Amino acid sequence: MKQTERGEAIDISGRIMAQLVTFPTVGTGQAAADLRWAIGRYMSNFNSLIEERVLGPALRACFDNAFLAGATLNSMDNVRWAMFAEAPKYPLGYAIVNAAFSFSFIEQTKIITAMEFKSQSEVDILIDRMALVIEDIKLYRADHFVAAVYRDFVALAALLIQHLSATRRVLPRIVNYQFPINYPALAMSNRIYADPSRSEELIAENDTVHPAFMQRNVVALSV
Repeated sequence: MKQTERGEAIDISGRIMAQLVTFPTVGTGQAAADLRWAIGRYMSNFNSLIEERVLGPALRACFDNAFLAGATLNSMDNVRWAMFAEAPKYPLGYAIVNAAFSFSFIEQTKIITAMEFKSQSEVDILIDRMALVIEDIKLYRADHFVAAVYRDFVALAALLIQHLSATRRVLPRIVNYQFPINYPALAMSNRIYADPSRSEELIAENDTVHPAFMQRNVVALSV
C-alpha cells in the first residue's frame, strides 16, 4: 500500500474522530475515558491495525464507545455530513468513509430504540428525519458500497422504520383544544382528562408561563 493511500486514510479518520468527540456529554467519567482510549488506540496504531486486518472493528469500537458516552442523533449526523464532504482517491479511504456512513447509522438506530415517546407526533417527526437520512445515504453512497454492506444497510433501515411505525401505533395523538376562558392548569387537566394530576403535562406541552392562567388554545395528548 502506498504511503499516500495511508496518509489519506489517516486524514479521513482524524476528521471522523473530531466529530465523534464534539457532543456535549464528552467530558469526564468512564464512558468518556473509554471513548478517548478507543480513538487513541485507533489513531496511534493505525498502521498495525491495517496489517492485522482489524481496522474495521477498531473503527466500529470508536462509534460504539461514542454511543455509550452519550452521543446524540445530531452528533452522528455531523459524522455523516463530514463524510459527504470527503472525496477519497484510494480504496482504503473509500472503505473508511463507507464504514463511517454505516456505523453512524447503526449508532443512530441504537439511540432511537432507547428513546421513549409521548405522542404519535414525536414519532412522525423522527420518521421523517430518518427517512431523509436513509435517502441521503442511498443517493450519495449506493454506488460505492460493497453489495453485502448495502443490503445490510437497506435491511436495517427497513427494520428501523418498522420499529418506529409499530411504536407510533400504540401512542396517543396530539389534539388541539379551545376553551372560552383561561382555566388554571388543574381545572383544565380535569376537564380534558378527568385527572387533575396531569396538569404538569399540560404546562410543559404548552410552555405555559403561569399555571393559574393556561392559554385558551392548548395542545394535549388524546384521552
